[in-house]
Amino acid sequence: MPAKCKDRERIAASGNADVPSLPVGAIRGDLCFRCFSPLDDILKCSGCRRAYYCSEKCQKSDWKLVHKNHCKIFQTINQVEEEKYQRSRTWAEYRESLLFIIRIIRNAAPRDDNLRYIVQAQAYCTSCRRTVVQLATRKIVLNRCTKCRLVFSCADCSSTPEHPASICEIYQHFRRTENFRINFFEDTGKATPVTCTQFPRDTRKSLADATGWFDYYVKISDKPQIDGKFKPGFSSIEIDIDRNGSDREKDEAERMLMFLLCATDTLTMPLTIAQALEDIQWEKPHLNVHIVGATDRELVLLANFEELLHLIPSLRDLHITAIGPEIPGPSENDSFILSRQSLDCCPPCKSGGRERSISLYRGVYHDYCKDPKFERPDLVVLFNSRWVDGDDAKSHWEPTIKKLVADNVPALFTTYNSGEARNEQQRMKELGANFVIEVEENKWKGLVPTPEFIDEEYGMWYNNAYRYIIQGSK
Repeated sequence: MPAKCKDRERIAASGNADVPSLPVGAIRGDLCFRCFSPLDDILKCSGCRRAYYCSEKCQKSDWKLVHKNHCKIFQTINQVEEEKYQRSRTWAEYRESLLFIIRIIRNAAPRDDNLRYIVQAQAYCTSCRRTVVQLATRKIVLNRCTKCRLVFSCADCSSTPEHPASICEIYQHFRRTENFRINFFEDTGKATPVTCTQFPRDTRKSLADATGWFDYYVKISDKPQIDGKFKPGFSSIEIDIDRNGSDREKDEAERMLMFLLCATDTLTMPLTIAQALEDIQWEKPHLNVHIVGATDRELVLLANFEELLHLIPSLRDLHITAIGPEIPGPSENDSFILSRQSLDCCPPCKSGGRERSISLYRGVYHDYCKDPKFERPDLVVLFNSRWVDGDDAKSHWEPTIKKLVADNVPALFTTYNSGEARNEQQRMKELGANFVIEVEENKWKGLVPTPEFIDEEYGMWYNNAYRYIIQGSK
């Protein structure tokens, strides 16, 4: 039984925020809710029928730690689902029902993201779109795809889920990354692979000239040994190794591939920033970056930002200010400021006189700009902010965006998908913003796919998939 996964709350409480979240494989009944082990004999919560376990021990443990706070809410959701029951419905109808239920959850438990996620990611028949609970109530079997194990059809519709081969393939890929991260956490105590260039560069290598992540690892960073082992898109190991390599060689190559692929999801932030600095032709010894809308994710991945010191030879001092309402602090209700605090650097950076530091501000950016400690940034960054499509678009984001345009500061934006990018581009043009870089696919997006459960059936999003840069107004 995986020891660390089943103890993840205690590990997080001890100060390690880098723990795995509940996998989609668990939510869809293929892994245990508590220890994330594959399920052979499934134990299901008899109350809500939404939580799955490998043993009574895991079920009892999960009840004490998590599920006792969720079960009654899930039972209420099941009742709402029954009231809205339809024998068959379109994706649009299913989506509308799902959004209605999510609003109920937000009212019942506004701060519990896991609760919403479990409902969003629930298993359902992709033909009639009845949910796993609705089908179980009627004693109708839900059949799982034997390849990806994440798509279903009910016995009334088909014995085999019918979904395009391309969808099945990307779900298989996603499942591999989930399983890798679970195993990586068990081996290392960290859920997120981190790999930076080992030594600072003496000369700057242009990211604009690189074709993507394979070029970065081989030609810009320091991993030429992967050349010939993986396909450039990191889809699989090379055919020669797959056909002729020993089991050990194939296993080692597969683990290295998954490590580097998952590492793109953490390196995407510093490399997207580095690319933007090239675009605005920034070349100075001191860099002050404001990350707006920052959450725990940015704070967990702070170590990766040292890559900026390694890739830009002229850079001696990197300061990052993370600003956002969800920044952790002593009190949840008050604004909170952590003044400049030095962060540790690797030995080569220390010996070269390089430094990095961080400041934190809990609140919205346009309020932070009024604070006496505010320092004008060289670059403002908004990673996947959803400033047009999010719930707080008007209340929080609109004043911040107008402030950024008025202040004539370079601002880098990324989005999860092309739809969000188009919506933001349109609104920026309405505000009269000047585009330094128009909306485009980001070559430094994370390569780990994450399923989209609301906006698009079978949709996938990627961290920082699209990007653009503005500065001032026209």
